[in-house]
Amino acid sequence: MKVIIKGKGDITLTQQDFVAEGGQGKVYARNGVAYKIYHDPASMIPEGKIQELAALPVPPYSRPHDLLLDGHNQVVGYTTRFVNDAYVLCQLFPRSFRDRMGLTHKHTFHLAEEMRNGILLAHKANILLVDGNEMNFLVDSKFQSLTFIDTDSYQTRSYPATAIMDSVRDRHMPHKHAFNEGTDWFSFACVAFQLLVGIHPYKGKHPTLHGFDDRMQANVSVLNPEVGVPKSAYDFSVIPSDWRSWFEAVLNRGERCQPPGGNLQVTLVKAVVRAVTGSSNLVMEEIGVFDGDVTGVWANGLHLVVATTKSLWRDGHKVMGHGDVAAVGFSSTMGVPVAVQHQMEVPALTNCVTQSQVPFGLNAQRVVGAGGALYMKNLDKVLEVNLNDVGGQVVASTRTVASVLPQASLLFPGGVVQNMLGSTFVSIFSHGRAYQTRIKELDEYRVLGGKWDEGAKGGVLMLVGTKKGKTDRMIFRFDETFASYDIRTVANVQSGDLNFIVTDAGVCILLDGDNDCLELSSTKKDATQVKTVTDAVIGGDMRLYKRGAQVLVARGEHLYTMRMK
Repeated sequence: MKVIIKGKGDITLTQQDFVAEGGQGKVYARNGVAYKIYHDPASMIPEGKIQELAALPVPPYSRPHDLLLDGHNQVVGYTTRFVNDAYVLCQLFPRSFRDRMGLTHKHTFHLAEEMRNGILLAHKANILLVDGNEMNFLVDSKFQSLTFIDTDSYQTRSYPATAIMDSVRDRHMPHKHAFNEGTDWFSFACVAFQLLVGIHPYKGKHPTLHGFDDRMQANVSVLNPEVGVPKSAYDFSVIPSDWRSWFEAVLNRGERCQPPGGNLQVTLVKAVVRAVTGSSNLVMEEIGVFDGDVTGVWANGLHLVVATTKSLWRDGHKVMGHGDVAAVGFSSTMGVPVAVQHQMEVPALTNCVTQSQVPFGLNAQRVVGAGGALYMKNLDKVLEVNLNDVGGQVVASTRTVASVLPQASLLFPGGVVQNMLGSTFVSIFSHGRAYQTRIKELDEYRVLGGKWDEGAKGGVLMLVGTKKGKTDRMIFRFDETFASYDIRTVANVQSGDLNFIVTDAGVCILLDGDNDCLELSSTKKDATQVKTVTDAVIGGDMRLYKRGAQVLVARGEHLYTMRMK
């Protein structure tokens, strides 16, 4: 596609530059610049609004900059700042993501402060965000900086706002479009609360009030003691006291004021974890207590590796003095565990037996683990890291398992999903092969996360995506050749967490954090039975792992085995 940057010359955008396609148009990016091109040029925002949005500072804002013209000098879009290798803010909400990426409360508090400061800058420029929902912020891969996007919908002096998501719309406005700084702070409260606690403040369960309309109008948030809160949410003690008071004022009393100023002073109160050994339906036996909350467990027939917020353990022995571990793989013949660290341009691999570095010199934008293997995204390739035993040492090499569009693909444990110019494909990594499947049902979604897990009798793919302001969980099962699949959609989930395992017996065990129960289903395509197990000990704060045929459960610093009675 060839377009003209007004006053600067033309540029040809290729498939490799493609980022995403939505209802309004397509987005391409190259060298830190994004190119938004409208399907219908009549939908293009007025040039006068672009001029008024110029009052927003860059960074943290990504605002319209240069006009884009077609071959007939008709305006068809604009350029803006592009943030490469970034996360959509809502991807940071689920516990599984935080554990896998080493995202701490300190990170989320810092990002909340960044968001607050950015909103103040907009208000100083007489601009309202209006639709400050969780999809309209990007976070860099180090979780240090925040970028405000979709600024073309903001409200400026001469141009009203053009959109707002239901989840952040203030039901106390005197009339439908009476937006002001107070409504921006209400939207901020909804998003910041999710960032800190992991649940929307007007979700959970109330005995008589249901849905956003009722709950917002009645000022009944999850801070109200009558609301049942899933255990998948973080304890409210993680919120600093001055911010807790502000949330209560905005969410429970209907006040519309700025959040506290200055840096967040964080004092975390650790929740007491009860060591459970049994219940009416389940038998849980403790097998370890560690020095920090368990964030990851990897096992083969020889070794059990446990990552915590403070360190890494192998078979009960501490092998690394930090918990900065993204994934663990195992060598091909000896089964030696090899850990890979988070957030490094060139991943650092550590032999967990000898505690020595495994030489490796390849850049990676993302690293995940699945089935005892390690996978990384490098530009337009997904590579499997081969861990080979040579002369008593582990040697790392790579092989390409999938080709992807570098800016329109999402690597997740066990696979990769990509939008290929409006059509969605998923590649699954299974037993050393990659299987690509076209999944039409995903075309209308923005996929936020995923996980593939498998046992001896098949596997299950789960994806979380957002569509029309709601988040759905989609569960896929494939035939043996991955040529066909079935799909079950759980609509409008409270949490985007994908907390499940697949056993060698062909059973998928999902911990449903919205309802604090276990869901058991078959991995076999077209099987219909789903069993739900409820029990007092089950909660969304539990993390599911496996060791051979054993089901493992982590809760706080504790690790258990779990089985049915």
